Formats: sequence, structure tokens, C-alpha cells
Amino acid sequence: MIKAFYKPLSLLLALSLLSCKGPASEENRSGDDAGQKIELMIDGNKRSLDPAPIITAGYAGAHFMLGYLSDKDDLQFTIAAYAQDLKTGTYQVYDCKSASECNENVPDNNQSAFYGPYPKDPMPPTNLFRVAYYAPKLGLKPLTLVITSVTDEQQAGNPFKTKRIKGQFSGILANVEQQPGGYDYYIAGKTSQVEGSFDVFCSIR
Repeated sequence: MIKAFYKPLSLLLALSLLSCKGPASEENRSGDDAGQKIELMIDGNKRSLDPAPIITAGYAGAHFMLGYLSDKDDLQFTIAAYAQDLKTGTYQVYDCKSASECNENVPDNNQSAFYGPYPKDPMPPTNLFRVAYYAPKLGLKPLTLVITSVTDEQQAGNPFKTKRIKGQFSGILANVEQQPGGYDYYIAGKTSQVEGSFDVFCSIR
């Protein structure tokens, strides 16, 4: 998979980071309305260990965006889920480029879920990134995002209207590459089981 593939994903993360403000450190917590958190497990190991990461969420253009960024954890994680309305429910999140088998019954709504190393210069090798696909031929299913709670709650200091969003996610993410000189795709390396939960303020744009 070429490095250029990850540029729009990195841009998506950058846009989501502009959507909400503030890290989720314990120092910022002053009751249930102050803090936010994302619990992220990869292959059964907790990866969200930084006490003050950048946690973001936003809703714009019929997409709910969720992001976790930590230099200390050496991790970036993003979900962009198509949702015509920001409400409770179950959403399937998958990339429709390259290996995905999208058609008129499996629409491409410009959404994605991925994780990889913290962005740095030079960019980390692409084989360290994992992406959610809809690719039955490869045994890959979309990441499932479940929004369990949406309540009106204003985040202090945020100039945008906010809601408090809670939920969880789970899926198998993979590094997919194309066969040299061919059109077939294959899973390069091991897949990763990604799951977790979130409790965040979401800026409404």
C-alpha cells in the first residue's frame, strides 16, 4: 500500500483535532461534566495509557469523527462514521478504497477507521498502520461503532455547541497490500483486534 493512501487519513485526523478542545487529563476533571476519555485495546492490550492525550470528537457533514492522539503512547487512532443524524445506534465503518468490495448495496460514504504510530517526520512505515475494510474475500468486516448515549451538554470553554457522546467500538483492522504486478490484494502481516469505549464531548459544526 502506497504512503499516499495515508495522507487523507492523516488529514482526517487533523480535521477532527480541530473539532473539540482539551486533553482528558485527571486535572481537568471536576465532576461528570468535565473530563472525557477513550479506552483503546489492541489485541487485548490497553494502548490508551497517556494520562493527558488529545481526545477529540466532532459532527459535521453527516459524519461523526472520533480521535485519539498521543506522542507518549506513540499512537494515533481515528474513526469517521457516516451518520445522517447524530443519535444512538449501530454504525458500520469501513474504507471503500483499494481492497474493499463496495457496490451499490455497500455505499462509499467517505468514512474510515484506522490506527498507527504517532505522526512524525519521516512518516512511519505503512506496514505499521491498520485500516478497517469491507472485504469479504479477505475475511475483513467493517468496524462496528455503537453510540449508546447522546445528551445535550456544553463543554466549558468550547465556542461550539456540544453534546456528550458515549459508546463503544470493535473490529478487525489490517494492513492490505496489492500483489506486485497484479490486481489482487492480500493481508500483509497480522490483523489487529481493535476495541474500546468512549465518553466525549462532541462539537456540532
